[in-house]
Amino acid sequence: MKRKNIHFHIQYVILLMIVFALPLKRAYMPPLLLILSLNWMVEVLTDALHVLIGRLRKQEAYLMPKWKIIQQNNLILPFFLYVGLFVFYAIGLLYSENMSFGINDIVLKLPLLALPLIVFSYDLKKWTFARIKILFNFYFVGCFLAIAYNVYHSYINFTEYYNFAHFFYLLASFLHHPSYASMFYTFALAAMIYFLLNKKTIIIEKILYFLCIPVLIAEVFLLSSKTAFLVLFVLFILLVIYIIFSKHIKKINLLYILFILIIGGSMYVYLPDNFNRFTKKLESIQGVEDIRNDGRYTIWRYAAQVAKENLPCGTGTGDVKDALKYKYLQKLELDYYIREYNCHNQYLQLLVTLGIFGCLLFVVGQIYSVIIAYNKKYFLYFVFTLIVAINFITEAMLERQSGLVFFAVFNTLLCVFAFSRTLKE
Repeated sequence: MKRKNIHFHIQYVILLMIVFALPLKRAYMPPLLLILSLNWMVEVLTDALHVLIGRLRKQEAYLMPKWKIIQQNNLILPFFLYVGLFVFYAIGLLYSENMSFGINDIVLKLPLLALPLIVFSYDLKKWTFARIKILFNFYFVGCFLAIAYNVYHSYINFTEYYNFAHFFYLLASFLHHPSYASMFYTFALAAMIYFLLNKKTIIIEKILYFLCIPVLIAEVFLLSSKTAFLVLFVLFILLVIYIIFSKHIKKINLLYILFILIIGGSMYVYLPDNFNRFTKKLESIQGVEDIRNDGRYTIWRYAAQVAKENLPCGTGTGDVKDALKYKYLQKLELDYYIREYNCHNQYLQLLVTLGIFGCLLFVVGQIYSVIIAYNKKYFLYFVFTLIVAINFITEAMLERQSGLVFFAVFNTLLCVFAFSRTLKE
């Protein structure tokens, strides 16, 4: 139907705007997600009205319900796995005392419900390779504009203070925390390499991707996120394995990866020692005691104690922050108490908040994503799941809007793309 196509195209345009704005401005996310939801709700209501009018006129007016479309797309299981996490957060609100924090957290987590519900309920055939590639190109442009913004402001600060520190880590990331920005750029890098290796990508786009990849690598090094360094290392190993064992990728593409490795390796070698946080961290670890003295390890230890004290259902959605702060106060960690640190580990954060079952559902959802990526031979989905899984170890990414929207948007879209017939590699 024409009306259905109009709603899909509205959804597609809004998704383009979301992925474009993700690396740039957090403030754009709520209104865009609201418009996306309103478009879907208007379609559902007009479908119901159309059926009702047809029945009153005793005319045939059958429209396939959204739920039936999700079934037809074979997305029932991922729908329950991904939306189920939001349901657990909603249930966690029932046994929380701090309702103010709990309600704010539920509002923050709404994309976990809205995106699968909206995106899963459209015909998969509409997701052509061209539309998918355009969507990622919008994301790439957003990332490069964010990088340009960071570099420009770093340069302005450098001309004022003449200190190279303004090009690194916190002083070089003006839009997001370096950990989140690095996650955006490492995924953009992975997606760009994926399309570079894809036979359907035209030569002009391949040249542009090839020229842009070093910029992404350089920005990740400048942001100096230790987790991002690890992700890059794992990513390049996976790419080499993927090309060697994939029947659909020409082995000559190893030259691309070799060239990218040479560029990345050279950048790493010439990275000033003062700003190489990854190497400095490795050199600082001389034994088990050094690990125990690390700030994250201390937070994880106290968070594990809170989780143990609140088994099996967790503290509840609203009380997690208070429970952690109380533990910090007990242990006289006043800095952690004042800064109101979360668990700095998403799995641990879920264990503390929702208990065993909530954390288990989330882990099962990620395992399912890996299985789907393997069965559908969709390498990019596997890489995305691995990138976020590694980042979830060192950051509670779903506790901030930037990380939550990034995960909800791309986890939903990549799942749909994996099931789409247009993406057989």
